[in-house]
Amino acid sequence: MGKSQIIRRIHSAAKNYKSYLIGNTYMFVYEDKFVEVLFKKSAFMHLTGVSSNLKSEDFYKHALARNGLRPAEIYFDINHPYDLADKKTSCLSDLYKITVEDVMIATDMTTATFTYSIGITNLKFVICLGNNTDNEGTIINSCMVPYSFRVEEIDNSRFNNLYEVTHILRKSTGQKKYSVLTFGNKDTLMNLPLEIQEKIEFE
Repeated sequence: MGKSQIIRRIHSAAKNYKSYLIGNTYMFVYEDKFVEVLFKKSAFMHLTGVSSNLKSEDFYKHALARNGLRPAEIYFDINHPYDLADKKTSCLSDLYKITVEDVMIATDMTTATFTYSIGITNLKFVICLGNNTDNEGTIINSCMVPYSFRVEEIDNSRFNNLYEVTHILRKSTGQKKYSVLTFGNKDTLMNLPLEIQEKIEFE
């Protein structure tokens, strides 16, 4: 146990984050509505549960390299306790699975410190989403980005509504339209609202 195991888990999670999430944007469809999610390098550190003196993008770069993240570069404190980091990093490698399997959308997710308008959960863990902003806090586009990773069963009192995700689609970030269906029945896409259909074009 200790830092070495946490670092190994972070490295494994960073590799999956790069393989499945970086460079892609996902659209989660529920209740004839949708949310678009962009996974950024700068978001990764906030999902690990550890604190670091590294800038978020440097943290991700170090985490991705084998033996790149040093024990001195991570630490635990009152806001980032070891037990929580242990719990988060034990599941973080599976984060990508929310883009390919049956998940749900939770609205108005309440944590101890913040209320998130939307989250994605497989009922084992929750990824809380927020606005995609630049360093000055200006909203860049309508995509949401990961703000927090919670490893917990969500109690009914912690969210407003829970909706089943019917379809998940993927596109390369920067592409205009979604061209890959990663979850859901392709035959039922034609039943979705026109606003959603117009975002889809299979190759």
